[in-house]
Amino acid sequence: MHVEDATKQISKWLNDILKDNYVGVYFHGSLRLGSFNPDKSDLDFIIVVKEKIDAKTKELIWDKMLDNLDIFPKKGFEFSVVLEDECHNIKYPTPYELHGSRDWIERYRQNKSLVINDEEKTDPDLASHFNVINIKNDSLDFGKPSKDVFTKVPKEYVIASNYNDILDCIKDITNNPPYCALNLCRFYALIKDGLTLSKYDGGKWAIDNMDTDYSDVIKTAMDDYSSNENNFVYDKERLVSFAGEMKELINDALSQTK
Repeated sequence: MHVEDATKQISKWLNDILKDNYVGVYFHGSLRLGSFNPDKSDLDFIIVVKEKIDAKTKELIWDKMLDNLDIFPKKGFEFSVVLEDECHNIKYPTPYELHGSRDWIERYRQNKSLVINDEEKTDPDLASHFNVINIKNDSLDFGKPSKDVFTKVPKEYVIASNYNDILDCIKDITNNPPYCALNLCRFYALIKDGLTLSKYDGGKWAIDNMDTDYSDVIKTAMDDYSSNENNFVYDKERLVSFAGEMKELINDALSQTK
């Protein structure tokens, strides 16, 4: 299914399930930032509700996703259900009602109570997701316009929201070069210039704005990220050295923001 048809389908399911409690569905991630690759991207979205949802409703949402896995890209989906008030009055880390992703499917199938329960839950990643949703794209808003739902996210929340992922990228760059290399670039662009970029555009920004000896690493990661192939070859030593350089640049830039 084409991604545009998938977004409309998802919105319809959720409207049918949530009824009067439905505020809207807002797609973010690479789709909103303009670098979606159906072979390497997942479909990211935030479901906003007026009031808390019960266990039955949570199960209906999860089951609907699992019953329609064929409409999602190869990498699957990632969603969170969040109260409208948490979008207006953002806290960090941000509370949420329900979460789902490809990585949680087996957990849900084996023991639903691990996913569906009454525990208070927060997710530091939500600040970053809300920040992306604040980039105007009416075709990816279903329900209330996003500008009427999401407040501006303080920059310090966006930085904090991304920082743990950046630490993982520094450690894991040889395991997932395109994701990690480009994520480091776009995070540096966020700190230096306050930009919210896709991974691909983060790579372009780095090549245009950084005095680096690792343009080859960045360009290979960009080609890999935008391709439907998985046969790109990287020099692991240069990846590790690049990650080390980015760590120093990022830490120096962060120290200047304090």
